[in-house]
Amino acid sequence: MKKILPLLLILVLFGCDKKKQQGNVQTHTYDAIFIGDSITANWVKESKGHPEFFKENNILGLGFSGKTSAYLKTVFNVGVTSKHPKYAVILCGTNDIAQNDGVYVPNEDIRDNIAWMASEAAGSGIKVVLCSVLPSTHFYWATSIHPEDAIIELNVLIKALATEKGYEYVDYYSALVDSNKGLPSKYSSDGCHPNQDGYTVMENLILPILKK
Repeated sequence: MKKILPLLLILVLFGCDKKKQQGNVQTHTYDAIFIGDSITANWVKESKGHPEFFKENNILGLGFSGKTSAYLKTVFNVGVTSKHPKYAVILCGTNDIAQNDGVYVPNEDIRDNIAWMASEAAGSGIKVVLCSVLPSTHFYWATSIHPEDAIIELNVLIKALATEKGYEYVDYYSALVDSNKGLPSKYSSDGCHPNQDGYTVMENLILPILKK
Protein backbone atom coordinates (compact mmCIF):
# COMPACT_ATOMS: atom_id res chain seq x y z
CA MET A 1 0.00 0.00 0.00
CA LYS A 2 2.86 2.37 0.82
CA LYS A 3 4.31 1.83 -2.66
CA ILE A 4 0.93 2.40 -4.32
CA LEU A 5 0.26 5.77 -2.63
CA PRO A 6 3.18 7.67 -4.23
CA LEU A 7 2.17 6.28 -7.62
CA LEU A 8 -1.43 7.41 -7.13
CA LEU A 9 -0.23 10.84 -6.03
CA ILE A 10 1.90 11.18 -9.17
CA LEU A 11 -1.03 10.17 -11.37
CA VAL A 12 -3.39 12.65 -9.66
CA LEU A 13 -0.91 15.52 -9.96
CA PHE A 14 -0.18 14.65 -13.59
CA GLY A 15 -3.87 14.57 -14.35
CA CYS A 16 -4.45 17.96 -12.69
CA ASP A 17 -1.51 19.48 -14.54
CA LYS A 18 -2.78 18.06 -17.82
CA LYS A 19 -6.25 19.55 -17.25
CA LYS A 20 -4.63 22.89 -16.40
CA GLN A 21 -2.64 22.83 -19.61
CA GLN A 22 -5.74 21.96 -21.62
CA GLY A 23 -7.59 24.81 -19.94
CA ASN A 24 -4.81 27.23 -20.87
CA VAL A 25 -4.98 26.12 -24.48
CA GLN A 26 -8.74 26.72 -24.60
CA THR A 27 -8.55 30.11 -22.91
CA HIS A 28 -8.05 33.01 -25.29
CA THR A 29 -7.52 36.53 -23.98
CA TYR A 30 -8.32 39.39 -26.32
CA ASP A 31 -6.48 42.67 -26.13
CA ALA A 32 -9.83 44.37 -26.69
CA ILE A 33 -13.48 43.61 -27.31
CA PHE A 34 -15.48 46.13 -29.33
CA ILE A 35 -19.21 46.04 -28.60
CA GLY A 36 -21.81 48.01 -30.48
CA ASP A 37 -24.42 47.98 -33.22
CA SER A 38 -24.19 47.63 -37.02
CA ILE A 39 -21.32 50.09 -37.17
CA THR A 40 -19.26 47.55 -35.25
CA ALA A 41 -20.81 44.59 -37.09
CA ASN A 42 -19.88 46.04 -40.50
CA TRP A 43 -16.37 46.82 -39.31
CA VAL A 44 -15.50 43.13 -39.09
CA LYS A 45 -16.97 42.23 -42.49
CA GLU A 46 -14.68 41.71 -45.48
CA SER A 47 -16.99 43.54 -47.88
CA LYS A 48 -17.67 46.58 -45.69
CA GLY A 49 -14.89 46.95 -43.17
CA HIS A 50 -11.47 45.72 -42.16
CA PRO A 51 -11.56 42.26 -40.56
CA GLU A 52 -7.77 42.21 -40.73
CA PHE A 53 -7.66 45.11 -38.24
CA PHE A 54 -9.30 42.86 -35.66
CA LYS A 55 -7.14 39.83 -36.42
CA GLU A 56 -3.85 41.69 -36.45
CA ASN A 57 -4.56 43.46 -33.17
CA ASN A 58 -6.18 40.58 -31.29
CA ILE A 59 -9.57 42.29 -31.09
CA LEU A 60 -13.01 40.68 -30.95
CA GLY A 61 -15.77 42.62 -32.67
CA LEU A 62 -19.26 42.14 -31.25
CA GLY A 63 -21.72 44.06 -33.40
CA PHE A 64 -25.48 43.65 -33.01
CA SER A 65 -27.21 45.27 -35.97
CA GLY A 66 -30.25 47.36 -35.13
CA LYS A 67 -29.83 46.97 -31.37
CA THR A 68 -29.94 49.71 -28.76
CA SER A 69 -27.87 50.33 -25.65
CA ALA A 70 -30.58 48.66 -23.57
CA TYR A 71 -30.08 45.43 -25.52
CA LEU A 72 -26.30 45.63 -25.27
CA LYS A 73 -26.65 45.70 -21.47
CA THR A 74 -28.32 42.27 -21.60
CA VAL A 75 -25.40 40.67 -23.45
CA PHE A 76 -22.53 42.68 -22.03
CA ASN A 77 -21.38 40.42 -19.23
CA VAL A 78 -21.53 37.27 -21.33
CA GLY A 79 -20.00 38.92 -24.39
CA VAL A 80 -17.38 41.11 -22.75
CA THR A 81 -16.66 40.84 -19.03
CA SER A 82 -16.66 37.04 -18.95
CA LYS A 83 -13.87 37.03 -21.55
CA HIS A 84 -11.64 39.39 -19.51
CA PRO A 85 -10.08 41.45 -22.31
CA LYS A 86 -7.63 44.22 -21.51
CA TYR A 87 -10.00 46.82 -22.99
CA ALA A 88 -13.75 47.08 -23.47
CA VAL A 89 -14.58 49.52 -26.27
CA ILE A 90 -18.21 50.67 -26.22
CA LEU A 91 -19.79 52.36 -29.24
CA CYS A 92 -23.57 52.73 -29.24
CA GLY A 93 -26.42 55.22 -29.15
CA THR A 94 -27.35 55.61 -32.80
CA ASN A 95 -30.21 53.11 -32.64
CA ASP A 96 -31.52 54.62 -29.40
CA ILE A 97 -31.79 58.01 -31.09
CA ALA A 98 -33.41 56.31 -34.09
CA GLN A 99 -36.01 54.84 -31.71
CA ASN A 100 -35.40 51.31 -32.93
CA ASP A 101 -37.25 49.91 -29.92
CA GLY A 102 -40.31 51.95 -30.85
CA VAL A 103 -39.96 54.55 -28.11
CA TYR A 104 -38.17 57.82 -27.56
CA VAL A 105 -35.08 57.35 -25.38
CA PRO A 106 -33.67 60.41 -23.56
CA ASN A 107 -29.95 60.94 -23.96
CA GLU A 108 -29.54 60.63 -20.21
CA ASP A 109 -30.95 57.09 -20.36
CA ILE A 110 -28.54 56.16 -23.15
CA ARG A 111 -25.68 57.57 -21.08
CA ASP A 112 -26.83 55.60 -18.06
CA ASN A 113 -26.87 52.35 -20.07
CA ILE A 114 -23.35 53.05 -21.27
CA ALA A 115 -22.32 53.93 -17.71
CA TRP A 116 -23.68 50.59 -16.47
CA MET A 117 -21.69 48.61 -19.04
CA ALA A 118 -18.56 50.61 -18.33
CA SER A 119 -18.94 50.05 -14.59
CA GLU A 120 -19.34 46.29 -15.10
CA ALA A 121 -16.14 46.20 -17.14
CA ALA A 122 -14.17 48.40 -14.78
CA GLY A 123 -15.35 46.34 -11.82
CA SER A 124 -13.84 43.28 -13.50
CA GLY A 125 -10.48 44.96 -13.95
CA ILE A 126 -11.05 45.77 -17.63
CA LYS A 127 -9.96 49.15 -18.99
CA VAL A 128 -12.84 51.08 -20.56
CA VAL A 129 -12.91 53.10 -23.76
CA LEU A 130 -16.05 55.10 -24.49
CA CYS A 131 -16.64 56.18 -28.08
CA SER A 132 -18.48 59.17 -29.43
CA VAL A 133 -21.51 58.46 -31.60
CA LEU A 134 -20.78 59.04 -35.27
CA PRO A 135 -22.28 62.10 -36.98
CA SER A 136 -25.43 61.82 -39.07
CA THR A 137 -28.12 64.13 -40.36
CA HIS A 138 -30.62 61.40 -41.21
CA PHE A 139 -31.42 57.73 -40.74
CA TYR A 140 -32.61 56.02 -43.92
CA TRP A 141 -34.72 53.61 -41.84
CA ALA A 142 -36.24 56.35 -39.65
CA THR A 143 -36.65 59.32 -41.97
CA SER A 144 -38.81 61.39 -39.60
CA ILE A 145 -35.95 61.73 -37.13
CA HIS A 146 -33.36 64.48 -37.46
CA PRO A 147 -30.56 63.24 -35.21
CA GLU A 148 -27.71 65.69 -35.65
CA ASP A 149 -28.25 67.78 -32.51
CA ALA A 150 -29.22 64.80 -30.36
CA ILE A 151 -25.94 63.12 -31.36
CA ILE A 152 -23.95 66.19 -30.34
CA GLU A 153 -25.73 66.35 -26.99
CA LEU A 154 -25.23 62.64 -26.33
CA ASN A 155 -21.53 62.90 -27.09
CA VAL A 156 -21.20 65.67 -24.52
CA LEU A 157 -22.71 63.32 -21.92
CA ILE A 158 -20.49 60.40 -22.95
CA LYS A 159 -17.35 62.51 -22.79
CA ALA A 160 -18.34 63.90 -19.39
CA LEU A 161 -18.88 60.34 -18.12
CA ALA A 162 -15.43 59.32 -19.34
CA THR A 163 -13.84 62.33 -17.66
CA GLU A 164 -15.67 61.74 -14.39
CA LYS A 165 -14.79 58.06 -14.17
CA GLY A 166 -11.32 58.18 -15.68
CA TYR A 167 -12.21 56.16 -18.77
CA GLU A 168 -10.54 56.66 -22.11
CA TYR A 169 -12.60 58.57 -24.67
CA VAL A 170 -12.19 58.39 -28.43
CA ASP A 171 -13.72 61.20 -30.48
CA TYR A 172 -14.73 59.64 -33.79
CA TYR A 173 -17.30 62.40 -34.29
CA SER A 174 -14.87 65.29 -34.72
CA ALA A 175 -12.70 63.33 -37.14
CA LEU A 176 -15.60 62.34 -39.40
CA VAL A 177 -18.13 65.19 -39.26
CA ASP A 178 -18.74 67.61 -42.15
CA SER A 179 -19.94 71.22 -42.10
CA ASN A 180 -23.58 70.07 -41.97
CA LYS A 181 -23.10 67.94 -38.83
CA GLY A 182 -23.27 64.82 -40.96
CA LEU A 183 -21.14 61.93 -42.18
CA PRO A 184 -19.80 62.96 -45.62
CA SER A 185 -20.01 60.78 -48.72
CA LYS A 186 -16.24 60.22 -48.73
CA TYR A 187 -16.68 58.28 -45.48
CA SER A 188 -20.15 56.76 -45.98
CA SER A 189 -22.56 55.65 -48.70
CA ASP A 190 -25.69 56.02 -46.56
CA GLY A 191 -24.84 58.90 -44.22
CA CYS A 192 -24.78 56.67 -41.16
CA HIS A 193 -22.45 53.68 -41.58
CA PRO A 194 -18.77 54.25 -42.34
CA ASN A 195 -17.20 52.88 -45.49
CA GLN A 196 -13.71 51.38 -45.45
CA ASP A 197 -12.10 54.84 -45.56
CA GLY A 198 -14.22 55.88 -42.60
CA TYR A 199 -13.11 52.84 -40.64
CA THR A 200 -9.49 53.69 -41.42
CA VAL A 201 -9.99 57.07 -39.74
CA MET A 202 -11.52 55.35 -36.72
CA GLU A 203 -8.72 52.79 -36.50
CA ASN A 204 -6.09 55.51 -36.51
CA LEU A 205 -7.81 57.05 -33.49
CA ILE A 206 -8.52 53.98 -31.42
CA LEU A 207 -5.33 51.96 -31.96
CA PRO A 208 -2.96 54.35 -30.10
CA ILE A 209 -5.27 54.13 -27.08
CA LEU A 210 -5.19 50.33 -27.13
CA LYS A 211 -1.40 50.30 -27.48
CA LYS A 212 -0.73 52.47 -24.44
